[in-house]
Amino acid sequence: MFGRGIALIAMAAIHSPSFSQAVKSTITASNGIAISVYSDEFANRYEYSAPKIDIPDGFVLVGAIKKGGVANPPTLQGAFIYSGEWRRYSSALFRGGDRAAFVALERNVGRCSSSRYSRPSCTLTEEFRIDLSTDDIRKHSEGGVVAIQVRADDTTTAIIEVPVAYIDAVNEVEAR
Repeated sequence: MFGRGIALIAMAAIHSPSFSQAVKSTITASNGIAISVYSDEFANRYEYSAPKIDIPDGFVLVGAIKKGGVANPPTLQGAFIYSGEWRRYSSALFRGGDRAAFVALERNVGRCSSSRYSRPSCTLTEEFRIDLSTDDIRKHSEGGVVAIQVRADDTTTAIIEVPVAYIDAVNEVEAR
């Protein structure tokens, strides 16, 4: 789920309710965006996420967590999944050059394969989070989108285009 690592997102799709108190539901915000809500009433914890945003070699979710009745601002959480050498994503910029609050979370080696005809190759995953303030959204939204360039140490870059409607929908549903 959103706050516990990207790998758990895939497990949530096949997760049986008998293993946890969490319940998944979908709530549509007034702007028409469907928000996934994972509710754990026992723990007074609620996780909200907008639809997945595809990026080159990965994806990003706009989401927020409410614990103990305290709402947190939406963040972006995502992952790059690729083969080859480590790229080491380490920073992000808004359009125009202002720094975004980028946090590298985890780097994992997945399945590896090789043959006598090719070099060994492994699936690599780099998870990250970008914290967004209300001021960041206001200052950097253009045409209903906040554009962020994620940068790797090997000079690879990826542009994330976050619809402001996703952020608004998460905020609205979390405030209910």
